[in-house]
Amino acid sequence: MKGIILYKSRNGATRQYAQWLEEETGFPALELAKAAIKDIKQADIVIFGCPVLANSIPVSQWIRKKWNVLKSKRVVLYTTSGALPQNPQLRKIFESSFEPEISGNIQYFPQGGRMIFKKLNRMDKILMRIGQAMEKNPVIKEKMLQDKDNVDRDGIKPILQYVM
Repeated sequence: MKGIILYKSRNGATRQYAQWLEEETGFPALELAKAAIKDIKQADIVIFGCPVLANSIPVSQWIRKKWNVLKSKRVVLYTTSGALPQNPQLRKIFESSFEPEISGNIQYFPQGGRMIFKKLNRMDKILMRIGQAMEKNPVIKEKMLQDKDNVDRDGIKPILQYVM
């Protein structure tokens, strides 16, 4: 099987998973912006990774635009976020990001993410504060700006089982 790993990373967590997947699969890991369509056409398996940002999956638009090329392949998507991977909200975000024809043909694997508030860029800090101000649940509100590091190499095991 020939594969490729394409990712968008903001704070390093998504890139870390891409590197681990590259080590385990031998598939090249490339930033999505640097990928050529010929690389994707030559692959049997395409693994996408990105963070969840503002309850959305940033690569979803790219995947939808390229679905004619992707639909004949095994497509995997992993996301990173501050939410724990088993949080049902992540599945809802995934399903709302794609038409059923597409979401039904992508294997989705949420992963733990990382958020170190002082390392965020200015705009991300502002967005986090806006999100916190909008949150109604006081428990969630209090935890929103707390540093998190839930990046875990064991998280790639289900992905490896699926692609290998």
